[in-house]
Amino acid sequence: MSSNSKTRVEIGFDGGLIVVTKLTDEEWKKLEQALERRSEGVRLIGEDETEFYVDPAKITYVKREAHLGRVGF
Repeated sequence: MSSNSKTRVEIGFDGGLIVVTKLTDEEWKKLEQALERRSEGVRLIGEDETEFYVDPAKITYVKREAHLGRVGF
């Protein structure tokens, strides 16, 4: 995957809020590192250059869509 490719990510938070966006590989790595380090917060840039800040301590789950070859119409 090139660094410009985007992957669909679903982020679930305490209280039930769910954010669905597409992140570049670089943005995904920032989120992944913040979760591993239990950082206080991380700034991400999602689809359409939308910026948002997330608190990893409030994240209950993260689902990253695997890009497998799909056939369809």
